[in-house]
Amino acid sequence: MAYSVNLNGPGPWGFRLQGGKDFNMPLTISRITPGSKAAQSQMNQGDLVVAIDGVNTDSMTHLEAQNKIKSASHNLSLTLQKYVGITSTLSPQPAAAAAQNTATPAPVHSYTPANTEPASRPPWVTDDSFSQKFAPGKSTTTVTKHILPRGPPALARGTVQRAERFPASSRTPLCGHCNSIIRGPFLVAMGRSWHPEEFNCAYCKTSLADMCFVEEQNSVYCERCYEQFFAPTCARCHTKIMGEVMHALRQTWHTSCFVCAACKKPFGNSLFHMEDGEPYCEKDYIALFSTKCHGCDYPVEAGDKFIEALGHTWHDTCFICAVCHVNLEGQPFYSKKDKPLCKKHAHAINV
Repeated sequence: MAYSVNLNGPGPWGFRLQGGKDFNMPLTISRITPGSKAAQSQMNQGDLVVAIDGVNTDSMTHLEAQNKIKSASHNLSLTLQKYVGITSTLSPQPAAAAAQNTATPAPVHSYTPANTEPASRPPWVTDDSFSQKFAPGKSTTTVTKHILPRGPPALARGTVQRAERFPASSRTPLCGHCNSIIRGPFLVAMGRSWHPEEFNCAYCKTSLADMCFVEEQNSVYCERCYEQFFAPTCARCHTKIMGEVMHALRQTWHTSCFVCAACKKPFGNSLFHMEDGEPYCEKDYIALFSTKCHGCDYPVEAGDKFIEALGHTWHDTCFICAVCHVNLEGQPFYSKKDKPLCKKHAHAINV
């Protein structure tokens, strides 16, 4: 059910976005800052953003949606729809260069391994402590415990397998191809038994009795046919991917090819950040692109209030008098040796 929300300006509006056309995910309200203009409205975490100032969001990228919201200075009109089921992850972005402002969150990206089913509800809906885990200044990884079904683990699409030969015995299994009893030697593959002469590539009919094969759409193929007709192409090395596939940035990658642009290490199960079209691990992204507070030397993260003063960026709580430590936000201040001072200690010695 769609509904409309009108927020009176100016910003900040007090909410974060997730998704966009470039992530193949609908735009979603991923977080609402307590006490903000968004919190005082009807909007809820997890709701879908259908339109921004009357413009439909179906074709908007994450950045286009952010820019559309930033351009609304006096009034922001949103058309929202109750949550219908997506997955998402949050992460911070360095603060913009503006005095006494609130940092804007950067789009966050994650890859989805092949054959991975998305969660039925997003973590900010199901996890009551989600906002605390990802509060400004915290760097956490949430591990969700899953109960796996009994039996052998499912193989990733494109996994290369090999049939096992068994000699004739008193055992008389049924053939997975013709469903007849096998009275002589037989093969075992994919949990079924086969006549050796009937375990063939579905396309070229080559015998797979002593060759590697790949299962695809309930049929078996030799490696050459699978590579030609089914295997996706890696966006980095442009070769076919046999085995586990990474899906990220609307492309497919070898697990070893999707790496941080700085340290060149594979991302594995970690989140990554985008900057100038390149992916970076969290450590390198913070080191290379984050804005650090001049007072505490920690990054100014999404949601943090910050101040631009004396040629540096400060957390609002870190901009204090170097002598008495009184907070100077919104107060007249002086400086000596690049340190802020209150009026009382402006002429202190040996600061």
